[in-house]
Amino acid sequence: MIHKAKIIKSTELAVKIIIVLLGILVLYQKIFMNQNVTDVWNEIKTSFINKNQYILMTIAFLLVPINIYMEGIKWKMQIKPIENISNWKSFLSIFTGMTAGMFFPNRAGNFLGRIFMLEKADRIKAAMVTIVGGMAQMIATVVIGLIAALFFVNKNLVLISFITLLILILLILIYFNIHLLKNIQFLFPKKYKEKVNYYLEVFSLYSKVELLKILLISFARYFLYTFQFVLLIWAFNIPLTYFQAMIPISLTYLSMMIIPFITITEIAVRGSVSIVIFEKWLAMNEISTSYGIMVFSASSLLWIFNIAIPAVIGLFLTHRLKFFRNKNES
Repeated sequence: MIHKAKIIKSTELAVKIIIVLLGILVLYQKIFMNQNVTDVWNEIKTSFINKNQYILMTIAFLLVPINIYMEGIKWKMQIKPIENISNWKSFLSIFTGMTAGMFFPNRAGNFLGRIFMLEKADRIKAAMVTIVGGMAQMIATVVIGLIAALFFVNKNLVLISFITLLILILLILIYFNIHLLKNIQFLFPKKYKEKVNYYLEVFSLYSKVELLKILLISFARYFLYTFQFVLLIWAFNIPLTYFQAMIPISLTYLSMMIIPFITITEIAVRGSVSIVIFEKWLAMNEISTSYGIMVFSASSLLWIFNIAIPAVIGLFLTHRLKFFRNKNES
């Protein structure tokens, strides 16, 4: 028994070391060996000519902990039905999630860095509750993105408005009736139905009020990180008001949600999408499209603030992950 415990402990240590080494490699490639990041720093040196620009960039950076804290509160609410965790542990889970997400397309592995911070909750159920938070954030992105599309597109506004309203109603109905997901068990073979039902029951543990709170936090986060984007746009002296900037920003996030990409190329894809949308919007508002490169820099800097830096911090928290448990802990 003691021998088995030593093997488990050694295996867990080895896994953590591998994660740290791979994390260092990935982050080194994404940050230090990335030409796009180099271009961002060069653009800052060239474009930033007064202290107000640095102040705006600093404010955007100082909003990062608030953004992560809000996501931590949301994660605590999501996981509460199966394990009650402290605000601090939830906060740290977001960092480890950021690190784990770096290894997967669209940061799909984000949940792995969170569930392995848990002490007792069933990990499959914990992975499934991430659907609740993910859907809430998706609704915020889709709702604001579709509204922005109404200002971006000049043709067929009635049709687009109708489709937008239909999509919004559908998403809200699905979200607030997420407990109905347990009914999809009929799709599985009879011998698996009992097991599937055991996991799907987790969606019945949320009240409408709890779902509303998670959704409201998702909208608050959305407006927070889009405001960071606006601040960086202003820092690069792009002549757009808050409202004017929110239209292309919202469309960029909507596009990023539906465009699959490998994490290693995320900064390039994010920047490219934002340039295409912003240049079209700038032209529509009779503003020089030469600001496109600055939009790319603002978008890339936002990625560094909200994704890259937290992922680096998460590497130092890898030792807190718990991959193996005793039977009495499950």
